[in-house]
Order: sequence, then C-alpha cells, then structure tokens
Amino acid sequence: MEITLLIVILVFTLLSFALQWLPIEVTALTSLGLLLLFDLVTVEEATAGFSNPAVITVMMMFILSEALVQSGVIDRLGHRITRYAGESSGRATLILLVLSGIVSAFINNTAAVAVLMPVAMMVAKHYRFSPSKILLPLSYISIAGGTCTLIGTSTNLLVSSLAVAHGMEPFGVFEFAALGTMLLVIAAVYSLVVLTRMLPARVETTNLTGKYGLSSYLTEISVPARSSLIGRTVVEVGLSERFHLTVLEIIRGTEKISQDIRNVRLAPDDVLLVRGAMEDIVGLKEHFGLLLLADVKLGDADLADETNVLAEMQVAPQSRLLGRTLQQIDFRKRYGAFVLAVNRLGQVIRDKVALIPLQPFDILLVFGPRVRIQGLQQQEDFIALQELDVKIRLTRRWWLGAAIIPLVVLLAATGTMSILKAAILGVVGLLVTRGVTMPQAYKAIDWTVIFLLAAILPLGVAMEKHGLAAILGAAIADAGRPLGPIMVVSLIVLATSLMTEVISNNSAAVLMVPVAFSAAAGLGVDPKPLLMGVTFAASMSFMTPIGYQTNTMVYGPGGYRFTDYLKAGVPLNLVFWIVASLVIPWLWPL
Repeated sequence: MEITLLIVILVFTLLSFALQWLPIEVTALTSLGLLLLFDLVTVEEATAGFSNPAVITVMMMFILSEALVQSGVIDRLGHRITRYAGESSGRATLILLVLSGIVSAFINNTAAVAVLMPVAMMVAKHYRFSPSKILLPLSYISIAGGTCTLIGTSTNLLVSSLAVAHGMEPFGVFEFAALGTMLLVIAAVYSLVVLTRMLPARVETTNLTGKYGLSSYLTEISVPARSSLIGRTVVEVGLSERFHLTVLEIIRGTEKISQDIRNVRLAPDDVLLVRGAMEDIVGLKEHFGLLLLADVKLGDADLADETNVLAEMQVAPQSRLLGRTLQQIDFRKRYGAFVLAVNRLGQVIRDKVALIPLQPFDILLVFGPRVRIQGLQQQEDFIALQELDVKIRLTRRWWLGAAIIPLVVLLAATGTMSILKAAILGVVGLLVTRGVTMPQAYKAIDWTVIFLLAAILPLGVAMEKHGLAAILGAAIADAGRPLGPIMVVSLIVLATSLMTEVISNNSAAVLMVPVAFSAAAGLGVDPKPLLMGVTFAASMSFMTPIGYQTNTMVYGPGGYRFTDYLKAGVPLNLVFWIVASLVIPWLWPL
C-alpha cells in the first residue's frame, strides 16, 4: 500500500513539474504534505531538508555570489571585451564565453547569465550580428561551467550532502574539475564552431519597435487650435478609459514632456505620441477633430533621445512583482515609465498589457525618461537587457566581494574547513565589513530554490525507506549487468539527463541519488561513479527552454523557438552522455 501511494505522489510530482500545474516550490511542498498526510515520512524526516547542510550552503553561496556581482568586477571585465577583441567578432564571442564559463564555476549560474546577458547584447550590437547567435551559447557555457567545481551549481552540493548522509566522504571542491573542464571545452568548441552558424538570426539589436511589432501601434497626433481638447488633460477626457490609448509623450515646440503627463493641459499645436490600436486612434481623431501626422511608421529613433529611452527589462525569477499585474502595482506611477509590450517565451503581447499577471522571465518593453529607466535597471525585481550607462564603476568595497569567494574556495579545497563552514564565515565577514547589507543578503537568496531543495529531499528519503529506489535501482542494474557496470553508469547518466529536461536539475538529482545507491548495491560496486553520473547528468539540460533557468532567461531576448533548443541541444546532450559514460568510470573506478 505504501509503495503504491508513493508511486502516485511521485507521478503527480513529476507531471506537475513538467506541465507546470503549480509553481515548482509549491509542487515540492505539496509533495511533502502528501508524504506527511499518508505517514510515508516522519515529521523529523519531513523537516530535515530545511537544516540540510547543502541547503544552508546554497543559501550562503547565493549571498557570496551577490557580493561578487555587486562589486562591479564582472561588469568591468565584460565591458572590456570589445577592447580586447578588436575587430574580431569571433574573438569577442570566445572571450565572453570563456568569461561566462569561469564565472559560472564559482557563482550561481543565473546570476552569471543575468550579469553577462546585457554584455552579450552589447557585443552583438557592436559587431552587428543577431543576439540569437550568442545568447543560447552563453546559457550552455554557464551550465557547463557550473559542473567544474563543487560550488558551481547547487546540484553538486546537494549530491555531495546526500553522499555524506549515506556514510561517504564529501566531494572535494575541485573533484569535478577534470570532467567538468572537459565538458566546458566541448561546449565552447561546439558553440563557436557549430552554434554560431546553426542558430538563426531571430532578432535584431537595433529595432525594438519592429521586434515587438509596434510600428502600427505608435503614431503622432496633432492638436489643432479648434480642438475641444485644448485646455483639458488626457485624464479629464478619459483617453485611456474611453479610447484605450496611452499618451507616451507630449511634444510642445522643442520641448518633450514625458513626466506627469496626466496633469498637463493641452495647448494648440501640441503633438501627442500615442500608443494604441489603429481603430482606437482613428476614433479619437474623429471625436476630437485631431490630425494624424504619422503616415510614416515610428521607430526607435522617434522614441529615444537624450531625454527618453526605449529598453527591455526582464522580470527576475525572485521578483516581488510576480503574480501581480502592471495595473495592480501602478507601474507607471511607481517607476515613471510605460510598458508598451510584453514578450512571454517568444509570444509578444501588445493588448491589455496592464492586466497580465507577471511571470518569471517576462520581458517588458519600457519607454520613459532615461533617468527613470536607469533607476529601473537598479531594481532587483528586473534584469536589464541593455546597458544605458556604460560607465561601469567598482563599488567602494569591491575587493571584498572579489576576494571572499576565492578565499572560501581555498579554505575548503585545502581541507582547512568544510565548504559550509567556510561559506558561513565568508558571509559573516561580508556582513561585518559591510561588503553586503542584510537587505541585500535577503534579496540575494533565491527562495524558490531553497524551498524546492528542502521540500523535495523527503521524497528521496521516502523512495529509499519504502523500497521504491531499490526496485528502480535493481531494474537499472539488471538492464546494464550483461554489459558490465560501465553500462549501468551510462544508463544512470541517460535517465538523469532526460529527467532534467522537464523537471529541475535538483529534483532530478534528489530522485536519482537513491536509485544510484540501490543500483550500486545490487552490483556490489562503489556507488561514487554512479553518483558522479547523477551529478553531471543533472546539469545536462540543453534540449528544452524549461529544464534550466538560464535556458529560460535567454528564450525571449534571443527570439528563440522550442525547436531551436532541440536542434542545438540534442547533439550536445549526446556528446556529453557519451563522454561522461566513458570518462566517469576512468576517473572514479567502479
């Protein structure tokens, strides 16, 4: 009975992860609740995940990563790429990818891509090629870079912690380096030689109005002296409510008014820059006797000048605005800017954007005063896709953020102290010296990841406790036994890599670790090679935009389609599978 209930809960969890019935952390907590409800785990087992060393270490690494990002060191290095590369776009791409791989080996992958994505867009614009040629390789390289060290991704820390719970020694900081570096080099060569030629030029860097299909939605209207609009404000005439139009700017002679528009009384010969459907614009024109000026389509140059700017902002995965609409947060008043359109996983939404609940990685096309957009870029709720101020400055205590992570790695790598102890002391050092503040520390932690880790761990415990892991492990052992233990490693890698394409890498690792232990016991071999197979395979997520956060991040900015991930990711997944299957038994003998 218990094993049947456990299978039902497992199937529900996998389907909910894959089909996104619920947010992933809610799915994990629901799974935890069901395990408790049916007494498949004890209260102590259910809550043990929240005190798991791996979970605490991941929290500390989020804060350490934030300190390095906030220091400005990565930004400064990134913005010097064009200087180092000269006129060679290939050299610039290589430098960017190498930088991404190195940075991702030591900080959270999502943070690394968030910092380097605007740099990639800048490089594409500078060398006049489509961002779609570089953004997916950036994601792939960051994933591969994360496999190089113990702290490169939370999955490595998680599997190491589970190994310790089974009586094994913790993994070393650089124990992953040999195979991880090999995979990183393969990913880099594949990206430079194949992907930059294979990936289509989906989007341009120079024309956001064209990218979002807004040319027919933007027009200029002149207010003649006889119009009944004279002396009234856009609020008084109900321009938004009655005609579903938005006035982005009022041009009065040489003056451009883009702030506090709602309180500006219109004067003769004012020109209104209006966003809306053409039928609504024509209705406004006829009702108030206005003149349409824009037979020529408006573009970026008509919107951006020394005062105003058009830019893309991506909603951060930990944003406080998730689930709320632009209307609910009063975006226009709160941030002093307009949202013209929303790009959600490649689908452009132009109508009723104020009523759409925001989701992680939505891209907002915003227009407003340059100073307000620059302020928006500093908000931790958003990830900027363009840099408006290229004067990258190091923070006052930049060296603290740049020095703490290497020090933590050194202490852990030399065996002076555990990675958890070193990470906690590193965070304390940053807080005491004000290298990072407590509000920054709270915001740096991706609580989705923390709750997912803590809540999904008991499912692995239940699988082991009630024999489901033993059944699955025996099946894999029996399938691979005729060809030897090396085939079992290969099957573990294959199963985990396929699973991580549709559920999170951490969830895949938690579910496969007990299976790996059971398979090793069935064969009478050292479980470590199988655990390494799980660890590396959990990061082999290249075939879908939903398997790994960085793949989702670049989906919209790159203008990709689901098929682009299949075409680009399948060959890389196959190569990684073959290499891992051959190299793991050599590095960690069975």
